[in-house]
Amino acid sequence: MNKNHGTFGLGKQTAAGSPAAPTVTVLASADSEGIDASTSTDSVSLTNGKRDTTAGRYISGSEATAKLTTLAFADFIGMALFGALGSDSVSGESAPYTHDIKMGESLPYLTFVQQVGASDAALQQLEGCKVDSLSISAEGTKPPSVEIALKGCAASWLAAKAWNGPAFDASKGWFKTAGAEVLFSSTTNEPAAVPPSIDLSSLSFKVENAVEASVPLGQIAPKRQTEKSATVTVELSGTTDSTEMYRLVKTGSSSGTSVADSIVVGSLQAKFRHTVHEDWSLTVKMGAIPWKVNAMGVSTDGGPFDLTLSTDGAISVGGTSIEAILVNDTASY
Repeated sequence: MNKNHGTFGLGKQTAAGSPAAPTVTVLASADSEGIDASTSTDSVSLTNGKRDTTAGRYISGSEATAKLTTLAFADFIGMALFGALGSDSVSGESAPYTHDIKMGESLPYLTFVQQVGASDAALQQLEGCKVDSLSISAEGTKPPSVEIALKGCAASWLAAKAWNGPAFDASKGWFKTAGAEVLFSSTTNEPAAVPPSIDLSSLSFKVENAVEASVPLGQIAPKRQTEKSATVTVELSGTTDSTEMYRLVKTGSSSGTSVADSIVVGSLQAKFRHTVHEDWSLTVKMGAIPWKVNAMGVSTDGGPFDLTLSTDGAISVGGTSIEAILVNDTASY
């Protein structure tokens, strides 16, 4: 068996309880747990007059998850964003297609499939999945890293030992950080060029759906997974030769003299180009971000000030707190 062999796929289910074959195939770009099924137990205790009162144990529940870290492949990132947000509006009569992915009323059920260890290993499947969290991180010129975590209903080993999804083709490329266009505002809903005084080094977005299992009486495995309210966060890191950003975020103005008594809201847009197709892109937009900023303390070492901008949660504008515009060759998800 080979720990370096891991093929993973996602497919959209027509309904809960109806597994789907993968329509998207990816390989991991970093350590990834893949599918994990675990059970918890509780004790049956009796007043037996002894210090150990455990007469037996029973399975009190089970949890089946899947976690994967990979690159922003054009077909995979669309499925991941659709799974995390729930709404995809597609335009274009032929490739490339434009996907406008936003918050939907509910999340789709997905099937996660993997083949780990060898090309003839039995496939493993986790069906009835919903995306619990999705993060996209970019640093320097390193390609964006995508981390997806799913919670599912039924984990199983299949009889099949041949991959049942499309073939993976690394030559199709992925979205890159080099040449990324970042627009930003600390106090308005219209992002503009990053101020010359700021040098950004990293950027990350995260969607958390607080997915929770529903387990029927007498059963161990969940019957369904249900998402709660979504929380969308973002973090920017870098350096600056000015303390103006701290003042802007805290007071709402470059000339402010006291901490604002209402939330100061800014915005962000980041656009990533593709390594192979010049007309493909991934653009992430957030229109209302209550920014937090780190204190800019002095140091005997000198140099620029460290700058970190983050948020406890973006605000919904027009029904969504985050929007992704994806241009690729996938007609629909």
